[in-house]
Order: sequence, then structure tokens, then C-alpha cells
Amino acid sequence: MADQRNRRQRELQRRQARTAAAADARDRARRRQRLAGAIVAVVVILSILGAYLGTSSSSSSPSTTATTMPSGPTTSAVPSSGITPPPAAPGAALTGPTPCPAEDGSSPRTTSFAQAPASCIDATHFYRAVISTTKGDLSIQLNPERTPNTVNDFVVLARYHFYDGQPVTSIIPRKSFTVGMSFSSPTTMFDIPNEIAPAGQIFGPGAIAMVGTSGVRSASKGQFLIATFELAADIDDSATAFGTLLDGFDTLLAINALSSRNGQPTAVVTITGITVTKSGEIPR
Repeated sequence: MADQRNRRQRELQRRQARTAAAADARDRARRRQRLAGAIVAVVVILSILGAYLGTSSSSSSPSTTATTMPSGPTTSAVPSSGITPPPAAPGAALTGPTPCPAEDGSSPRTTSFAQAPASCIDATHFYRAVISTTKGDLSIQLNPERTPNTVNDFVVLARYHFYDGQPVTSIIPRKSFTVGMSFSSPTTMFDIPNEIAPAGQIFGPGAIAMVGTSGVRSASKGQFLIATFELAADIDDSATAFGTLLDGFDTLLAINALSSRNGQPTAVVTITGITVTKSGEIPR
């Protein structure tokens, strides 16, 4: 009987040791995850700081006066108002159904559409959009998993060069900038119904979203915004987020530097082109 009790006690001790070892391993894994997250955050902050310092140093010289807009973390030097950018020239018009544009970007520039397009994307894959502006490029990952219609319509419009020449019509300091649909003559544009999650959404820096109407979760007509920095969380959730920034924080800094308190840009910034390519498969 004593041997049996000893064996049971030893087995209990072994189980307790295995349980403690497993708990210790889980604790170590959690600590590694927290450390990795902290390292990623530091790298992102250092990248943004480095881009800012590079922008600041390149814009200063002994022969210039201190009239350039700082792109630092404060808004104390932001002017109260800006300018109204000139509108873009209109392109061709489609009066019937909207066919899918060529993936290689060879379709003629079209800015008037009578009907919404059919599905022109593979909703099981990410898409990568490179938005070229007069202040630099922005590389965006588009995710159609939750917002397939929004991503599809953006890709169709981009491949029809709908956004080419469009001005940035609003730059709110440290919050977002908006590419507004501004044409020199009337055009027809189909509605892009919103695809906002029922629980709502919180925007982070670098998010791209189709603009809705504040307080009314309504449809968009192609106007989009890109969140910039720490005030991005204040963006109204009537906009439909459909992608996030992969590269181009220096461009965000350069555009943010042209903001004003009333949201008007202090200089003209335009979209020079958008290229969209199919990317990797969305994990399931």
C-alpha cells in the first residue's frame, strides 16, 4: 500500500510539474508577443519620425525664410484657411452598362457613368493600389473580404482613370485628407452603397475609406479619404473603410503639412494616377 501511495504521489507531482511548465511556456510566449508588438510600434514611430526629420531638413536652407509649413506633431502653426483647388477636366462618358475596364490600365479615361459596374475583381484576393500624387506615392492594400462592392467600385474607377487629375479638396490637420470629386462640368456617377460593419469602426492612420454623409450611412459617389495621424479616430464612421496604407508615410507627412484649421488645403495637391494589381490570397 505504501508503494502504491508513493507511486500516486510521484505521478501527481509529475502532472503538477507538467502543468507548471506549460503555464510557464504560455507566459513566456505572451511576453515574447508583447515584446514583438512593442518592437513593431517602436519601428513604426521611428520610421515616421525619420521621415519627418528628413522632410524638415530637406526643406531648410540658409537662403530661405521660415515660411514653410511644419509637418511636426503640433498644429500651432497651421493657418486658419487655405484655397479652393481647381476642378479636374472631365473625361469620356458611358451611357449604357459599365463594362469591366482593362486590368493593364489601357481603358480610356472615363468620368461619367450611367450604371454601376458588374463585379470585376476576385473577392478572394487582396489588391494593391498605388496612388500617385503631386506629393508622392501611397501604396494601399485593398481588402474585399468585408467590403467587396466598395473595393470593386474603387478598382473599376481607378482603372478607368476616374481619379486622374482630381484634387485633394480637404486636409484636416493630423486627421485625414479627402479626394473630392471636382469636375469642370457636370458628370453622372453611380452610387456606391456603404458596407459599414454593424458594430461601427474606428479609423487608424493610413486607413482608406469611401466618404458617406455625416450622421447618415448613405451611399458615396466616389469621393474617398485617407486617415493620417493620431486624430484619425475622430473620423465619422459614416465612411466605409476598405483598405490600409502599406507604404508612403512621407507622402502623408507632405500632404498633412498643407492643412488648415478649416480643412482647406494651403496648396494644390492632385492625383496623377492610380494603378491597381491583384495581390495575394486572403487567408481563410
